[in-house]
Amino acid sequence: MLAAVGGLRAEEITLKDGKKITGTVVGFDNGMFRVETDFGFALIKREAVKSISFGAGDNKNPAAKAASRAAVERSNAQAAPSAPSSPAAVAVKPAPNPPPAPPVSQPLDEPLPTEVRERVEGNAYINETFQFSFYKPPGWKVHENAARETGRAIVALGPEDEHTVLFAERQVWSGVPNLKADATDANLRSTYRDYKLLSESSLEVDGHPALRREFSGVLDGAEWRGISLRVAQGNTVFGLVGLTSAENLQFQQAVLNKIIASFRFLPSGSAAQVAR
Repeated sequence: MLAAVGGLRAEEITLKDGKKITGTVVGFDNGMFRVETDFGFALIKREAVKSISFGAGDNKNPAAKAASRAAVERSNAQAAPSAPSSPAAVAVKPAPNPPPAPPVSQPLDEPLPTEVRERVEGNAYINETFQFSFYKPPGWKVHENAARETGRAIVALGPEDEHTVLFAERQVWSGVPNLKADATDANLRSTYRDYKLLSESSLEVDGHPALRREFSGVLDGAEWRGISLRVAQGNTVFGLVGLTSAENLQFQQAVLNKIIASFRFLPSGSAAQVAR
């Protein structure tokens, strides 16, 4: 059957093992071609077929030829609906493999620039290098010795008593950031004993996705409370982390909330507009 060559002068079916069958495709059902040959009818599994060629000189009537093409094209449509067919030869192609999954985004250890341009203007802290600003309470100062070795801490501010402190940070990711799995949260969990996440809410800041959290923990025998804001801008996360001792919470919590709520990215080419 597989070596048959006859006088029908119709389709030439090439199998994947190299053998060829000459006959007329009269139908396609249940994943199998029904082919009329000089020796009778043959059923050929679709996955065994490499290609089907329609001879230019065959003597089939137009209706029979159209029926053969329709059967082959129906088989192609079931395997790959968008695959085009050639008028001279219809290749039976396997379904395409799904595209590979995109790589998982990871935080990068990218250091800060050598020079970070920043200034305090009235009750506003303005960072010109990273183009953001937020409210600076009266009496608070910039701590010049803020640790920046990790490449995340941009600036630290707080009152003279140092019972309250606020950090501005940056974390660069290889792709889309994951606000719920950043390095800041991991550091807080490892630094504070009995770390507890008290609340978490998603929001937008200047049209960018953001995450706000409140938490507590114990450090050196004292309980601390904190508020954090993480804002994703492209593949970079900017954040504010405010910490205060539990005994100052009633007074400082409102201040920290005001700072967190005032965070804004600077409009391009214009002065910062910060809550006073």
